Amino acid sequence: MQVDITGKQMDITPALRDYVNTKVNKAEKYLHRDYGVQVILDVNKLIHTCEVIVNVKGGRITAKEHGEEMYASIDLAMDKVEQQLRKYKEKLSHHKGGQSMAEVALQTES
Repeated sequence: MQVDITGKQMDITPALRDYVNTKVNKAEKYLHRDYGVQVILDVNKLIHTCEVIVNVKGGRITAKEHGEEMYASIDLAMDKVEQQLRKYKEKLSHHKGGQSMAEVALQTES
């Protein structure tokens, strides 16, 4: 999975980069393809913002969180993304084929 980490008005430390990669890899179990993930970290005075964008087939999954600490903002945003990815994956699996109308007709005739 390709992870793009961008820092606005801040430098991305190696520890912060590792933390984001760990969180994104945890959410990878909900993705069955190589989707791109973009993480935007921003500091504006005392407000730390984390925005996570996942491009999936047919749309985009986004989550944005604000907080006093960057790590807490990352946790909250990734929790939201995981929840949305779980829902997306369930939607995909429920829409995949069941029985065709011909199979149902054959079973009812028997």
